[in-house]
Amino acid sequence: MNEFMALDRNLKLRTLTTFISTLLTSSVLPNMTIYYTRYFGAGITGMLLVIVSILSFIAGLYGGHLADTYGRKPLMIFGNGMLTGGFALAALMNSQLIKSPAITFCAFLIAGVGGALADPAQQAMMIDVSTPRNRQFVFALLYWVNNIGVMIGTALGGWFFRDYLFQLLLALVCGGAINLMIINFGMDETLKRAADKSGSVWSALHAYFGVLTDQRFVIFLSGYVASSIITNQPSYYLAVHLQEKFATIKMLGIEVYGQRMLSLFAIINTVMIVLLMSIFTAIGRHLNLRQEYSLGMGLQTIGFAAAFLLQSFWPLVITAVVLTVGEMFTVPASQTLRANIMNPARIGAYSGATSAVKPMAAIIAGSLLSISGLLGQGGMAAAMLILGLLSIFLTNKSARMPATFDSNY
Repeated sequence: MNEFMALDRNLKLRTLTTFISTLLTSSVLPNMTIYYTRYFGAGITGMLLVIVSILSFIAGLYGGHLADTYGRKPLMIFGNGMLTGGFALAALMNSQLIKSPAITFCAFLIAGVGGALADPAQQAMMIDVSTPRNRQFVFALLYWVNNIGVMIGTALGGWFFRDYLFQLLLALVCGGAINLMIINFGMDETLKRAADKSGSVWSALHAYFGVLTDQRFVIFLSGYVASSIITNQPSYYLAVHLQEKFATIKMLGIEVYGQRMLSLFAIINTVMIVLLMSIFTAIGRHLNLRQEYSLGMGLQTIGFAAAFLLQSFWPLVITAVVLTVGEMFTVPASQTLRANIMNPARIGAYSGATSAVKPMAAIIAGSLLSISGLLGQGGMAAAMLILGLLSIFLTNKSARMPATFDSNY
């Protein structure tokens, strides 16, 4: 508690806004695929989600540059304003007055782009006001708060999404309005001096050319892509493996089959993080960041590789515990290492480049799933081990390299 109270006010308020936004969005957004499928069909829904991903990806990159040009706070207000406005439109389109799935999609598209624009500025603000001494604690705290929000929000969505969508959307609007007030009246601008650049697309491209000339950061991002492919597996090969290979059992009169086993992975993960994160954060402080990341990534890699080879309940439960322990070491260490090697003059652009990792990793994870029939269980397990070793090697290499900032960007 003393460590939390010693944090900069922006960080304390960011913890609150993270909890509010995660709690409410987790109750609605994961279920919107079901909503779209009901009205548009699976084929069109897939294309719509691709459109959202592409536009959010572009908005995240552009938002990173704008955060360095105009400041963190103005972009956070603008992006969260779009987010709240999109939710308000979605609520109106699902009220007793009117029902329009097409406009609802447009509303969520506006909200998604707004959130993507604001995200690099929010990341940059946290790095601006944290220090190398407390940064690991800050990222661990936000990770813990985020998981609590996901746990409660998912439960709310499961109970109320079908019958009370309008009310949930109104809650999103209220939460967005509260966050806007917190940002506007409670947070301070943290960018000491705006970059001497314009907000044009060409200026943004120029800024990202500068990021790509930073060899150390590019090596780190390559390792981050490799690790993200592994951590994406619950949505890709692990789901298919459990569906096809898991040996169905009955426990306490409840049938546990592949899909339920996958849900149990998520439950074990979330409950462990909520209950034990502070303990593993304290343990991690006895290691340097490279050691902590290597230990965590090693455990995650072994956990996923083993899960691809196993088919029975209790061994799979053990792998879920192992990879979750690894995650609790890896996430704060990775985020702290990333923040420590960013160019202080271009933190927004560096944060924007980081936002490109997850879509890239998702594409590669999907490609691996497509060829998993050829690789088999053993081949997929071996692929995870190779990716894990590659991530550990590249991350450690980048952490040991000297800064390579190009002053021309």
